[in-house]
Amino acid sequence: MVFNRLQSAAIVAAVSVFVTACGGGTTESDSRAGKASVSASDATSSAPSITTQPADAAVLTDGTPTFTVVASGDNLAYQWRKNGVDIAGATAASYQAPPASYTDHGAQFSVVVSNADGSVTSGAAQLTLQLSPNQAVFESQLLSPGTGSYFLHWKLNSGATQTSGANYAFSDFAVLGASPLTSGPQTTSQQGTQNMTRTLALVPQAPTRVLRNGAVVVVSGTNRISYVGADVRVDSMATDGTTVAISEIRSEYTTIPLTGALSASSADFAHFHDVFFTNASVMDTTRSYADGASYTTFKQTNKSDRYNVFDCYAATTDANVSACRTSTTLTAAMTAGIVSNSDGTTYKLADGAIRTVDGVSVWVATNPRPVSATMSSTVQYRVYFERNGNVYTGALVKDGAVLGGGAYLSNPNGATVADRYTFLPFDVRMNKAARDSLAAAMKL
Repeated sequence: MVFNRLQSAAIVAAVSVFVTACGGGTTESDSRAGKASVSASDATSSAPSITTQPADAAVLTDGTPTFTVVASGDNLAYQWRKNGVDIAGATAASYQAPPASYTDHGAQFSVVVSNADGSVTSGAAQLTLQLSPNQAVFESQLLSPGTGSYFLHWKLNSGATQTSGANYAFSDFAVLGASPLTSGPQTTSQQGTQNMTRTLALVPQAPTRVLRNGAVVVVSGTNRISYVGADVRVDSMATDGTTVAISEIRSEYTTIPLTGALSASSADFAHFHDVFFTNASVMDTTRSYADGASYTTFKQTNKSDRYNVFDCYAATTDANVSACRTSTTLTAAMTAGIVSNSDGTTYKLADGAIRTVDGVSVWVATNPRPVSATMSSTVQYRVYFERNGNVYTGALVKDGAVLGGGAYLSNPNGATVADRYTFLPFDVRMNKAARDSLAAAMKL
């Protein structure tokens, strides 16, 4: 069949329309669909994705761990969670947690990263509390099922004979039921009093009393142990069981083994237990230590001002201490002056200043007490205070003071107490094997 030019053009147009209708070309509708497809692809690629997960963290008590996530995507928002619960205000790529306590051990930290195109949740990073070297040494002796940390109490003459009822030597110990690191504050009590001698009777110990919350309180033998940073906090409780009477921070723990003959003991251990090692009638130092014997040394620092309370005249054993002056005021008593026989000083108003402590008027001496009175390197200041119309005495140990751990006779021919004795700035505890070794060597 033969077509002319006009017929051929009409046929081409018809074929073009047919091809377009059958999908062989691109309509306006198809163009929009293509654009929508590209937009969906772009949305998928800009949804958040995590490239670096938060890492586990291990810190000391009171440490402030930081958790960080690295994510890709546009206009990202962050929400950190602790154990699956949103943390208020934690909306950055990094989160620094507050100081960690025992309740935070094992906590899980995660973060939700989101934007307009979606969200993704990170893996969980775990927080672990760890012991400091100090705390590890502390627990090595004290923590159950260990046998405990032992301390010796004694009043023995360095050269003369000993008198039962006046001289004594005994030990006691404490055990920690669980670690404060993950179990929180633990209560311990000195227990298991054992006479170190066969010839000397046990002598009741004078109570420790302090001025606390405006009242005189008696310190019990119960301590509350907790961890602060790398150190150990010891709160000595009053007999009411709730009042913290004395607080101290213990640090610089070191363990030293004891082997061979007692006479070969380290200088620190022998000096701390002075008369045991220097008076040949007290202990046979040719005896040997039992296997596993060791001791620890540590530093004690007073936390907050401590006002110790003493009897002025008659000895008492409860909170009703004997007064220095009755029916008078502190100002009047100090204006007249009060003689302290132990300090060898007459204290007057101008020798110190009056301050108010928990509602109680307290006069504090400007100069420290002499070491001949304290027999310790602990710096103390004589105080007098007024309660219920009477004036009482005591001593202030200031916040931050290093607490002395005893003294040894280093120069018997010295002219003064300070010349004769060396005062130790550390304390000592021993394990059961060491205690039993000393007890077995006792001659008394």
